[in-house]
Amino acid sequence: MQSYDSAGIIIFSLYLIVILLIGFISARFQRTSEDFWVGGRRFGLPVMVLSNMASIMHGGSILSGIAVIGQFGAGSIPFLSFAAGTACILFFFAKKLRRSRGFTLPDYMGDRFDSRFLRAWSALVVAVSSIIYLMAQIRGMGFVLETLLGVPFFWGMVIGVLVFVVYVVMGGLMAVVWTNVAQAIFMWTGLFVLAPAVYRLVGGWSDVMIRANELSPGWTSLVGLGWTPTYTLSWYVVWFVAYATRMELITKMFAARDDKIARYSLPWTILMVMIFLLYGNFYLGGAARILVWDEISTPDAAFTALVTKAITPLLAAFALTGIASAAMSTSDSLLLLSGAALSHDFLRRSIHEPRGILKDEKYYLRVSRCTIAVVGLIAFLGALPDWALILQIVSYALAILGSTFFFPLFVGLTSKKVGKEAAISSSVGGFVCSAGWMVALMSGYPWARAIHPIIPGLVASGALMLLAGFFSSSAPKRSLAKFFPEEA
Repeated sequence: MQSYDSAGIIIFSLYLIVILLIGFISARFQRTSEDFWVGGRRFGLPVMVLSNMASIMHGGSILSGIAVIGQFGAGSIPFLSFAAGTACILFFFAKKLRRSRGFTLPDYMGDRFDSRFLRAWSALVVAVSSIIYLMAQIRGMGFVLETLLGVPFFWGMVIGVLVFVVYVVMGGLMAVVWTNVAQAIFMWTGLFVLAPAVYRLVGGWSDVMIRANELSPGWTSLVGLGWTPTYTLSWYVVWFVAYATRMELITKMFAARDDKIARYSLPWTILMVMIFLLYGNFYLGGAARILVWDEISTPDAAFTALVTKAITPLLAAFALTGIASAAMSTSDSLLLLSGAALSHDFLRRSIHEPRGILKDEKYYLRVSRCTIAVVGLIAFLGALPDWALILQIVSYALAILGSTFFFPLFVGLTSKKVGKEAAISSSVGGFVCSAGWMVALMSGYPWARAIHPIIPGLVASGALMLLAGFFSSSAPKRSLAKFFPEEA
């Protein structure tokens, strides 16, 4: 393997200087919870688009997107699922969430259904799923920094965690959004420096498809390699629901300057991410299958092996820094969300305020920062074992989120009739079924491999909402007025 130590250290150090400088500057503006959690609701359209894109295009989506497509083929790319899921936020969620002036997804659950239990429960689910998601991103950073800086995998993870914990603790969502903008630039630069070299080695789009299918017959089929039609279908459902309930996108709807910017940012985000999926996953995944598949010990190492084979150490340093920035661009959002869930939603809104315990803003800012640091540590420890492919770990976190929140979000924002009891039954039942199926799948039960854990979770969530709806009263008018002001 080529040595990237010198170039990698220089370029990654420049990247760190930019990111930490943004964190330091953002820290000067953190005076209230609104500043910390939603950036003072001051972001315009270009910033929202770049930030949304960077949050979605995480290190796992590049590293393990290439790994999954390289290993399983064309059937594994969630192209239409992404577009449909994000469109769901555009048409059904964005406007009402922004107008509600909440901070987080648990804020929505508590406010819309007038339930302290739902707020606390949602906060815990967000924290758990974020930690699982973070584990995948931390492992992705370990792979990249191992190659980029020449450090052991363990220390690559340590460096990555320390960096994003520091700037999120300092600057809150403002730091997250502006670092996302910088990270989007680094990310695209990193991917584009690789394109000409890969083209010289394997040719264009059709050349890659033909050669990959010749090496692995069935690679270009609708179900790819090794997947059943039912599991392939459930994989698409995972990503549709995942993007419809994507916490990073939903939280940034609260942070937009107004509801028009919240909505207008989404079509541009869809366009940019579709371009990324076609090149950053599909084309590079096929190229990895052709060029390096017999040289790697794990599919998650395919991208770094491709970089090593295709380009010079200097250009490789740019490419790998771009992927490291992609991993951090999602990790920081998830870290902030889990911190918000535990300090703002669980401690403040579910325990302190209902009991009349009054604390000033400085107290909650301190608690928020401590919580973020603790969550980062827990996620790091959870990332040490090699549980599964990075993107599979991500899909399990998304399955939990989707099963818990999809129906309460979709039905709760389109109908005034669904009440607290139905939302609680749907959310808890979906979580239990999805998490239980996930445990069975990871334990090796053959029957669990037939479908992804999100399918039983969604079925249970939808059925319980429908059943409990017959015995559930509507939410109070004061709760509905936040989300249906024109009808209240």
